[in-house]
Amino acid sequence: MMGDLRPLSFLSAGTEATIAEVRAGKGMRSRLSGMGFCPETRVTVQCADRGSLIVSVGDARYALSRGVAMKVLVKNTPEES
Repeated sequence: MMGDLRPLSFLSAGTEATIAEVRAGKGMRSRLSGMGFCPETRVTVQCADRGSLIVSVGDARYALSRGVAMKVLVKNTPEES
């Protein structure tokens, strides 16, 4: 399964994925969890600039630095039929 995971920061604009894990310290995990970045949650990268990403989680949009986005591991979202 680990081979299927990649950091959120590696995704390009318009890509949807599912959060698998947040690898960060307790404080950062708590902050991201409060924003909705929890395992099995779908996210969509709206914009991927050099230094940051704008990511949709549910009805909210957040700007994340690439450093923080590196701590959020995602997997491909299965296609819905």
